[in-house]
Amino acid sequence: MNASAPGAVRVGYARCSTDEQDVVVQTEQLLGLGVPADRIYIDRGFSGTTRRNRGGLDQALAAVWPASVFTVTKFDRFARNMAEANQILTDLSEREVLFGLGGSVYDWNDPFGQAVPADPGDGRRI
Repeated sequence: MNASAPGAVRVGYARCSTDEQDVVVQTEQLLGLGVPADRIYIDRGFSGTTRRNRGGLDQALAAVWPASVFTVTKFDRFARNMAEANQILTDLSEREVLFGLGGSVYDWNDPFGQAVPADPGDGRRI
């Protein structure tokens, strides 16, 4: 785990479960972590256990490139279950995109990265 990724551009993602909730706190935290305002993608009103129709997440994942940092404030903001988290993290790893969780940036050679299975179908480990 790296405390930061010097020079790496961050792309942020925020999600709230209902239309009544606000993403202001997450957005402020992402800005504080160095995510530029124009690189924060948001989904509002998405709850449950599926990733379907989460355009903000799809945009955020499309906006990253090797050595950039996909950043979320909390683990449950980008994935609603471990299988979904495994799919997203495996995709990021294969594309050499770092994963930022709060103030920590993980690469795929540290213990966190080693916990992500190479086979996306193997949802037993993460």
